[in-house]
Amino acid sequence: MGIFNDPVVSTSLVIAAWAVFWHHWHGVGITLGYHRLLTHKALVVPKWLEYYICSGAYFALMGAPIVWVGVHRQHHQKSDTPMDPHSPRDGVRHALYRWMFYTNRVQTNEELQKQASDLMQDPLYRKLGYDHGAYHAQLNLALCVAFRVVLFFVFGWQCVVGNLIATFTIFWSTQFVNAFCHLPALGYRTYKTTEDSRNVWWVGLLAVGEGWHNNHHAIPRSARHGLEWWEFDFTWCCIWVLEKLGLATKVHLPSKELLEKKRETAVGKAQGKMTAAVTHAAEAAQKAAEAASQAAHEAAEAAYLAAVAAGKSAREAADSATNAAREAAELAGSTAREAALAAGKTANEAAEAATHAAREALETAEIAIAQIVPAKEKVAI
Repeated sequence: MGIFNDPVVSTSLVIAAWAVFWHHWHGVGITLGYHRLLTHKALVVPKWLEYYICSGAYFALMGAPIVWVGVHRQHHQKSDTPMDPHSPRDGVRHALYRWMFYTNRVQTNEELQKQASDLMQDPLYRKLGYDHGAYHAQLNLALCVAFRVVLFFVFGWQCVVGNLIATFTIFWSTQFVNAFCHLPALGYRTYKTTEDSRNVWWVGLLAVGEGWHNNHHAIPRSARHGLEWWEFDFTWCCIWVLEKLGLATKVHLPSKELLEKKRETAVGKAQGKMTAAVTHAAEAAQKAAEAASQAAHEAAEAAYLAAVAAGKSAREAADSATNAAREAAELAGSTAREAALAAGKTANEAAEAATHAAREALETAEIAIAQIVPAKEKVAI
């Protein structure tokens, strides 16, 4: 046990103990307080206890309860669509942290307040902020600094260091839910949902039960997210204790019938984990779907190019036919003119020949008459 007498080791252990404590305190504030209690109304606790639990989230830099709840409710309504505040379809970095700077692009202050209209009736929550402006973030940061100053004077610097470590780990664990629990390449799905939510075990552990995200999206109001025995949900353990103590009431849990209705596929979980075959099948199905989508896209492009080519050929054929008709018409006109000229010339020549013949006949007749008249005069004598 001599190693524990080393000042560095003992101090490190004290800091680590504080970090574990604060990680779970802040984590329960987020998962039980802001999420299951305020956002989804999965249970009811006395108001004083509600404020205490939610303080863990507020002092973990989660911002005003009204803003957090309003954004998360929109996430459920618009999940993995262009109106989702933090979908990884817009990039993992967007889902991790960038979304915080652009939330007002997908949700106006009026929409935020409409989403959290129930919390707008609470004077304390209103004072902490109810829009996407800088005020609520600045107030949150100032009160978080004050909170650590109090910890320093009451519990010492080791407590503050442990708290800062825990604040870092739980803050990013919450963002991991936004990012990694909506990536098709990770985790597994147990229930049918309309978005990309996944159950990711290591996020479930880090985020004190929030990583069983497909379960949550399937039944958002459920106070328990880890619905199978191996899906450890620390937050649910806390709710169970509060219920046994009589401090939590109206705890909502889904029926077996509802779970079976929403179940997506039999995944062979009798041994407490999904089999590798199912995982590979899911990944293969995803890749096949992507390949089919790509093939359909390429086929559509080919069809479009063929249609363009066919249209071009039709236009060229029509142009050729028009030019041929024009040339034929011009040739026919030229031939007709030449024929008319030739006919006119022939008629002229025929007329001239007829005139010449008539003239010769007239001259012959005149000669004959001239010969007949003297003969008549001689007979008369």
